[in-house]
This record gives sequence, structure tokens and C-alpha cells, in this order.
Amino acid sequence: MYNKPWLNALGLVCKMNLLIQLAIYLLHKGSYWEGTYRYMGTYTDPNQLGFAIISTLSILFLLRDKWKYLFVLVAGFIILQTSSSGMLIALLILVSLDGMIMLKRAMDNGGISYTVVFITILGIGGVIALIMLDIIHIDWDHFRVSDKLSNNNSVLQNFINDRALNVAQEHPEYFLFGYGEGFQFPRYGHSEEMHSTWISLCYYYGVLPFCVLLAWIYMNVRRIKLDMVPVYCAIFLEAFTLVNHRQASFWMIILLANVCGQDDSAYEYNDELEIEENKSV
Repeated sequence: MYNKPWLNALGLVCKMNLLIQLAIYLLHKGSYWEGTYRYMGTYTDPNQLGFAIISTLSILFLLRDKWKYLFVLVAGFIILQTSSSGMLIALLILVSLDGMIMLKRAMDNGGISYTVVFITILGIGGVIALIMLDIIHIDWDHFRVSDKLSNNNSVLQNFINDRALNVAQEHPEYFLFGYGEGFQFPRYGHSEEMHSTWISLCYYYGVLPFCVLLAWIYMNVRRIKLDMVPVYCAIFLEAFTLVNHRQASFWMIILLANVCGQDDSAYEYNDELEIEENKSV
């Protein structure tokens, strides 16, 4: 991870991943969730595809790729097809916070022209997005936000029901020593497995192991720079609705906090060390 050419290769792979998923959709080769409108591409679940897209895009942001906003359009288009409200919110958090940081720096540096260019690009992108939405006829009801809040339950209870966290609500004692991960919920009369969230992780393994996990995450991300804050806000806040820890990109994003916040001089120093080691070998 401390080798800049390797990071450049990682960025290339992430771009290819996004473009391949887009091509699969355009060629009508992807799958849909149980015959519904929710697109899942080459994955087995729409949320898995959505998380793969948002985490791949996040890595491009961590790598400070100059083409990242072009791939924001690609990622946004695919996420719309998944009808995943959580992933759409994560994308909005990522882009909004990153845009605010860019504007602040432009204003601090007196870069008014840069700010105007950014706002112009953002406006053009918004117009293009509206045109695309009209072309592909996105039905916003598919995101199910209104359905989740359209009954007499509280927002918290709606969240518990939607994420299948009812077993944790009914048997909170497992937060102490862990319930165990796996499809064991029928033993309490529940037929649906809990959605993977921060709450379910704590419930699976218990409070102490969960605190160890949080401590490990903190050790990795505690020195992140301002440029990296949007990525971790988007990923960690979205993880309250879905934390897809089964995908390697989730762990890569946490580990990359150690290296992607470095100055370019640090990369050059590490490259020099590698050259010296190769010479010695």
C-alpha cells in the first residue's frame, strides 16, 4: 500500500470495475432482484452491488484521482438502478462534503474563477442528470423511503423493522455475549436474517469484541486529512443502514487511511526505500 505505482494500479482497477458494471447494464446482461425493478448486475443482491459501487468510488476519492467526478456520474447512474436509498444517501454525502471542501479551499486561496468553474460543472452535471432521469424514467417510489415512513410506527421502529433487527429488540441480552453470525433467526420465529449494520455487528459478537473492532478502526483513521473526511463520513454513516463487511473494499478503505493521507514526498521516500532494497537484494 505504501508504493505509489501500486496505488495507481489500484485506481485503474477501480475505474475498470465501474465501467464494466456500466457496460453490463447497458448490454442488458445483468440480473434483477427476484424479478423486481431492483438491478443487481453481477451480484446476488442490489445492496451488494450498490455498496460495491460506492466503495469503489470512495477508493478513487482516497487516491485523489483527477477523473473521480466523471466516475461519480457512472456510480450515480448504477446506484439509481439498484433503488438503494442508503447508497444514494452515501453518494450525496460523499459528493456534497467533498464539494464543500473544494469550495472552501478555492475561497481561501482567492480562486474565485475555480469556484465559478466548479459550480458551472455541478450545474451542467445536474442538468444532465435530470435529462438522464427523464430518459430512463426513474420511479422515485422504488427507493421505498415513503413506504418505510408511511405507517404509524416511530422512525426508530420503522428502521428496526426494515433492517430485520426485531430479534435484537426482543432479546437484547445477546448484546453482552453475542448472538452468533448466521441464519439462526427462525429459532425465535423470525424468517429473515438481520441486515448487516453497526447494530447487528455488535449483536453478533457482543459488546467487547465490537469495541475491539471500533478501536482498530480508530487506530487506522485517526490521522486522516480533511480531503479524506467525506469518504469516511459517507461509508461509516451509511453503515448504520448497511455495512457490507463481506466485501474486501470495506476493509481496504479503512486500511488506506494510513497511506492515502500522506504527502507526495512520503510516497517518494517509500519508493526510494524500495529501490534501495532491490539493489541490496
